[in-house]
Amino acid sequence: MIPSFLLSLREGIEAALIIGIILGALRKIGRSDLSRIIWAGVSSAVLLSILSALLLRALDAELTGQTEQIFEGFTMFLAAGVLT
Repeated sequence: MIPSFLLSLREGIEAALIIGIILGALRKIGRSDLSRIIWAGVSSAVLLSILSALLLRALDAELTGQTEQIFEGFTMFLAAGVLT
């Protein structure tokens, strides 16, 4: 549980840093009007992330045995593909 929490915390801090850099760059070039679009994108990303997590959790709860292992392997490959 703690490693998952620390990983999520690190990723959240990285995301906040990137968002801050983008908002700062927009302010520097005088396009602060676009910050609303940035926040809309952040909100939609958070919502999509939560919905994906709930869907994967619901699918994982129904599986047992070898099908559970296949599902976990598939999600690991999917995560590696997203990170790549």
